[in-house]
Amino acid sequence: MEEKILKHLKNWVKKNYKFLLVILIYFLYQANFLISILASFNVKLSSFPRNLKMMVLFINDLIYVFTLLFMFKKEIKNGLKKLKKNFSSCAILSLNCWIIGSLIMTLSSLIISIISKQDISGNESLVRESIKLAPIYMLFSCSIVAPVLEEMTFRRALNGLIKNKWIFIILSGVIFGLLHIIGSYKSPMDLLYIIPYGSMGCAFAYLLSKTDNITLPIIIHMMHNTILVLMQIIRG
Repeated sequence: MEEKILKHLKNWVKKNYKFLLVILIYFLYQANFLISILASFNVKLSSFPRNLKMMVLFINDLIYVFTLLFMFKKEIKNGLKKLKKNFSSCAILSLNCWIIGSLIMTLSSLIISIISKQDISGNESLVRESIKLAPIYMLFSCSIVAPVLEEMTFRRALNGLIKNKWIFIILSGVIFGLLHIIGSYKSPMDLLYIIPYGSMGCAFAYLLSKTDNITLPIIIHMMHNTILVLMQIIRG
């Protein structure tokens, strides 16, 4: 019995190793794995001049982005071909998903702010502070790095591991929302922000399940984040 279970587990890992590796890469990025390796050699990023520090962060982020894009290069290439071939229908569906997700996100955030008596989530507050300190890096990080890493992890990898469409969409949204608040969690009230973040996650997941094209949620996610960051930069 145990041998049968182990064989089944081995076959499952062999079949899904690529998706599991994507999830591992995402958490290594969140844990600043490459920066930690430098620190182990007594190379402390905090001691670097500002420009050199930004350069190291850029290179660090690009390593993760290019790793994931290389792993799925054929799928990305085919996705771009599909987009070019059916641009109008893909664009309309993508924009509809984004609009619906954004509306739910905005309305739920407004309701939560009234209930909790705080204007924005802790995560949003941290992001805004970071944009003030390093606007160019944050534009790069939010508009390119985050969409690629998050879509490959919470959409492509989860979609590969979870075969049921609606379970995938719901779990993708919930996990996506949870990981956006866990770093700034202060009270149970913060859990409500899973709803606005999760709504966008569900919208991106639905788009992937509808089209089987990971390039679409990546592009829409990039557009969404770019708009938000540019608005914050303009506001100062």
